[in-house]
Amino acid sequence: MSNTVKAARPLLLVVNPHSGTETAKLKLCDVISLLSYKGFCVAVYPTRKTGTAQYIAENIEKYDRVVVCGGDGTLSDVLAGAAFRGSKVPVALIPMGSTNDFARNLRIPKNSVLATLIAAGNSFSDYDIGSLNGKPFSYIAAVGAFTEVSYSAPQTLKNTLGHFAYVLEGAKSIANIKPIRMDVKCDGRHICGDFLYASVSNTYSVGGIVMLDKKSVKLDDGVFELLLVKQPKNNVEAAELVVDIASNRMKSENIFITGAKKVDISFAAPAVFSLDGEKSKEYTDVSIRNCRRKVRLAVPNRFYELTNYGTKFQT
Repeated sequence: MSNTVKAARPLLLVVNPHSGTETAKLKLCDVISLLSYKGFCVAVYPTRKTGTAQYIAENIEKYDRVVVCGGDGTLSDVLAGAAFRGSKVPVALIPMGSTNDFARNLRIPKNSVLATLIAAGNSFSDYDIGSLNGKPFSYIAAVGAFTEVSYSAPQTLKNTLGHFAYVLEGAKSIANIKPIRMDVKCDGRHICGDFLYASVSNTYSVGGIVMLDKKSVKLDDGVFELLLVKQPKNNVEAAELVVDIASNRMKSENIFITGAKKVDISFAAPAVFSLDGEKSKEYTDVSIRNCRRKVRLAVPNRFYELTNYGTKFQT
């Protein structure tokens, strides 16, 4: 009788030690221990200011899967690298950022043990990502009001207050909102006007504030959601718009939402875009395309089996 030992599967753990409340560093040993228990040989890649996407593109095929221990920005870099390589090696997320919109989309819990079990599981789904003038993004490209919030809020404030820090920074910018002249073409439609905000997204949650209809948003259908917020005509409309956004009423006459596979936007003056919550650069013209089912993600199954780590949890 031969005792065959099953070889451990190679796994790359991409860690951003500065995500969120910097809990990644504290939980890293537990995450590695559980992944090893599940049969993986774990290699750790600590993120730097630049180079993560390139590293993933060059090395992803060496691994059975890639697990991101960080926030939306770190995941965005990893998915960009996977998409550039054209790889379907599964990517998993253990959310440790300040907002974690992406994790909310996939119903991945904040509990690091449960998230690690999803990462180690065998439930996967293909997911649409986007490209803006050829530059990949994971779930949202935005311009206008509030888009500077994610990168203007001090990291110490975000670490301490989490998502509430974004709300505070957004409130400070209301008085300074200036409309942007846009010429928008999307799937045969042509819309021209002054807008406070525009986004092209594949998400249920925008900054944790705006929640889109889960019945109409599909994460793998090849269609983005284009959201435009018009400039109010007067103070009364402006007050109504703030109330509509705060209460998540997306059927205001100043709010326009439609599905689109392709979106082209021209600006009267250069405008700064935010990609996945990170500052990009100024553009006068952008061409945004949906890359259908470009990457493969680890997603929750019905149960999380904890075995030696505890008992069985139902989602």
